[in-house]
Order: sequence, then C-alpha cells, then structure tokens
Amino acid sequence: MKLINDDCILALKSIEDNSVNMCLTDIPYNEVNRKTSGIRVFDKGSVDVFDVNLGDFILELNRVVSGSFYIFCGINQISEIRNIFHETLSLTVRLGVWTKTNPTPVNGSRLWLSGQEFCIFARKPKATFNEHCKKALWEYPSGKSKTHPTEKPIKLFERLIKASSNPGDTIIDPCMGSGTTGVACKNLGRDFIGIEIDKEYFKMAESRINENNT
Repeated sequence: MKLINDDCILALKSIEDNSVNMCLTDIPYNEVNRKTSGIRVFDKGSVDVFDVNLGDFILELNRVVSGSFYIFCGINQISEIRNIFHETLSLTVRLGVWTKTNPTPVNGSRLWLSGQEFCIFARKPKATFNEHCKKALWEYPSGKSKTHPTEKPIKLFERLIKASSNPGDTIIDPCMGSGTTGVACKNLGRDFIGIEIDKEYFKMAESRINENNT
C-alpha cells in the first residue's frame, strides 16, 4: 500500500508509465453544495469542489494505468470525461450506474427520488474483465454511517475491483477521500496507491486502511 498526501496531478507525475492495472475513483462532482435542510445533507463542503483540469487529470491517469478506469462523477462531468476517453484516447467507454436500493425520500411526494450516481468506465485493449455479459447497472444500498460526505459502499467497490483486476494487481485512487478503494483492495488482495490532498481525510483514510475497518 502506498498512500500520498498531495495534489493528485503532482502525485500522478511521480508514478511510472503503465505501472498500475486499474483506476477506481470518485471525483468531486462540483454540483451538490447548498444549504442543508433536514433529512439530507446537501452541503458537501470542500470535498465536492474539483478545481483540477479534467483533461490533464485523465491524460495523467492514462499514462500510468495499463488496464481499466472507473470514474464516478457528476452529471455535468459525464460528457467531458467520456469524450476524453473515447474521442481523444480512442478507448472503449460505457456509462455505469449505481442504483441505490435505499434512496433518501427527499421530496418523494412530488418528484422521482434521486437514487442514482454515475460512473464512466473505460478500458484499454486486453484489459482484464471478469464479468462477462453483465450490464453496467449496480444495485447496492447507500451506507447510513459515513466517515466522508460522498463515501461509496465497500461492496460496490469490491465488485468493480473484482470485475477489472486480479489478485496481486495494483489499483490507484487519485481522489482517495476516506479510503474506501483502499479498504476494498486490502480485502481482496490487491495492492493500492491512494492520493488525497486534504490532510484530515488523508489521516482518516490512512487509519481506516491500516485498521481495515469495513
């Protein structure tokens, strides 16, 4: 395990070409920061701010990753990320959807519930893929006790890691947050490189991964 407390672009530049098998990350969405009202926390604070150039970010990831990419992102980021992978890098791309089996019932009497989050999947030729003929639709509950405002379910991340890597492979998460990818890697016998710029969340992730508290 290698954990780095630094800016993601700077840290990526220190990693060798094609030295990582897979990327699994949840970037800040730049879209959910408004006043909290009751049942759901809308203000994600600085963790929802992504002031990194997406093009630079993905090109650096493309340089270090030899296999597949999973990037959870906001609705307004989907087209840009997809176009970079498909149009610029000529990779095969799919849009994945995490469907929450327990969505928060905010405004449920007058609106469809907000129960989906989106992930751009891209792969290089000959990348590992172990879920043959399956849809990119992943149904998992959202956790009720979170150490990070945008934390994803361990079981979801474990499935994606098993789908696109093998035991002993190296997985990178350049926006590590509270370390969910790292915990999933440790559970599954994968090596892990985690990058997080926020000092407090870095310490939290480091402790969580080392203790392996799922």
